[in-house]
Amino acid sequence: MIKILHVGFSINFGGVESLVMNYYRHIDKSKFQFDFLDIYGAGIAFEDEISALGGKIYRLPNYKRHPMKAAKKMCCILDDNDYDIVHIHMQSAANLMPILVALYHKKEKVIAHCHSSSTPRGVVRKILHCINVTILRRMNVEKWACGERAGKWMWSDAFENKNVIANAIKTESFMPNKCIRKKIRERCGFKPDDRVIGFVGRFGDEKNTLFLIKVLVELLGFSDNYKLLTVGAGEVYSEFQKEVYRRKLEKNVYFAGTQSNASIWYQAMDAFLLPSFFEGFPMVGLEAQASGLPCFFSDRISSEIDVSKLSTFISIVKGEEKKWAYKINLELSKQKYWSAQIPDMYNIEYATKLLENKYIFLKIGDNHETKKC
Repeated sequence: MIKILHVGFSINFGGVESLVMNYYRHIDKSKFQFDFLDIYGAGIAFEDEISALGGKIYRLPNYKRHPMKAAKKMCCILDDNDYDIVHIHMQSAANLMPILVALYHKKEKVIAHCHSSSTPRGVVRKILHCINVTILRRMNVEKWACGERAGKWMWSDAFENKNVIANAIKTESFMPNKCIRKKIRERCGFKPDDRVIGFVGRFGDEKNTLFLIKVLVELLGFSDNYKLLTVGAGEVYSEFQKEVYRRKLEKNVYFAGTQSNASIWYQAMDAFLLPSFFEGFPMVGLEAQASGLPCFFSDRISSEIDVSKLSTFISIVKGEEKKWAYKINLELSKQKYWSAQIPDMYNIEYATKLLENKYIFLKIGDNHETKKC
């Protein structure tokens, strides 16, 4: 049994949380044990399912507010359990506490897994990342990433493409389904001839969600039948809602809020939009493509995400919302039935086998070094 402690989950049902849970559901639980460390002390997403699958959840005091207390408790947790691997999921190098504690403990292999391609908003965070990333690159950690662009951003020349861990999904769960489409569209109050553009994800600064409203306004210039469906919540969610009401667009927007099963919501959409300022390898983009949706991405998102050739990349500078609207309207006017062929590497059954092999290799490497000594 190889025991892995995952670090980096938040209470939000975000991309990292969904990705790890996809792997957890499919991994061979007779050979691998997943446990989770709540570093914020506020709970984590999927707690009930984690417990049902046999995983343990440990809580720290919020590691940003109480770094010394959190470090001490994390060390105690590692002392009390016999983990082989500490798998740390990161958006930036702004806070290295979990990595430093795991390396200090010395007994476990440490994976630093990058899920972004730029530093989240905040001057302090950006400064800390710039300082820490040069230190992190020299550390004896496994340097993983969600994609090549994210890997090069975090690890520079130290990154190897073999350490790209695919943001894999259960592709069959996202296949177009007319019955589900009809049911969800009726639930949202959409008419059969409505054209629904959609967004799924956390409402964070990097997602540029207010741009969605600007695109919707331009689309309404083409037809009153355009609607916007959003799935998710986050720190700028209330601001987004207020802007919708300020512009008197509430009849054209449906807020689904946080949903643990996003797959059914894609079915209601006719196109998917992601106007982010930056991304690593957005899982929602993969899910949307598997759902057969034409996707419109910010040109600041790596072209790696275009796995189906259904994607269009457009600038998000001021005024470009007109171009988004024109291209979306043109595409949806073709009245096509969409289908997508997703490469095997993004299918969770295939990708899980690759991840299992990487975990096994790390474990065997440890044993080999021990015997050698």
